[in-house]
Amino acid sequence: MSYLLEQYWGWMLVAGILGLLVGWIVTQTERHLRWVAGWLHGALWLFAIGLVVAVLKLLPGRAGLWLETALLLFAAYLVGCWLSAWIRSMLAADAATSTTGSQPGTRAAATDAAGVGSRPLVMEQPTGPLDNLKLISGVGHKNEAVLHELGIYRFSQIAQWTEPQVHWIEHYFSFPGRVEREDWRGQARILAQGIETEFAKRVRLGEVDTSED
Repeated sequence: MSYLLEQYWGWMLVAGILGLLVGWIVTQTERHLRWVAGWLHGALWLFAIGLVVAVLKLLPGRAGLWLETALLLFAAYLVGCWLSAWIRSMLAADAATSTTGSQPGTRAAATDAAGVGSRPLVMEQPTGPLDNLKLISGVGHKNEAVLHELGIYRFSQIAQWTEPQVHWIEHYFSFPGRVEREDWRGQARILAQGIETEFAKRVRLGEVDTSED
C-alpha cells in the first residue's frame, strides 16, 4: 500500500480536489446537503467492504492491485466531498448567526442558545414563494421575521424540529415554551401536507390581526 501511495499521490491529489469541487457544487441547498450526507454514508460502507477484500487479499495478482489503487483514489475523493460539505455547512451556520446577530436583541439570545439544545438545519432563502408561517397559531409578523432571520422558511422545517432544536429556537422568542405550548410542530406537519387548520382559515379570512399581511 505504501508503494501505491508513493506511486499515485498525484492522482490522489487530483481525486481529492475533484471531490472538493463536486461536494461544493452539490451542497448548495439543505436538500442537496442531506443527499450528500446519505450518499457518503453508503459510499463509506462500499469502501469498507473493498478495504476488507484488499486486507484479506481475496483478489489475487493484478486484480488485487487494481482494487487497492481504486480504494486509495476513492478514499481521496470521499475526503474531498466530506470536507467541502463540512465547509459549506459551517459557512451557512456562520451566515445565519451573523444575520441574526446584527438585529437588536438577538446577540444575547444567540449567546444563551449556544449552550442549550442544538441548532435546527437552516436553508438559504428560497427564490420562489415562501410558506406563510403566520398560518401557525402563535407565529405573528414578529416571530415570522425572527424565524426568517434564523433560516426557517418552510412548514417542513418546523415540523422536523427535535426537542433539543425546540429548546435552542425558543431562546429567540419573548415567551419561552410557546413552541410546545402552542404545538407549532404539530400545526406545521398539517400545513406541510397542504391541509388547512382552523386557525389558518381564520388567518386567510383576515380574522387574526397579528397575522394579517
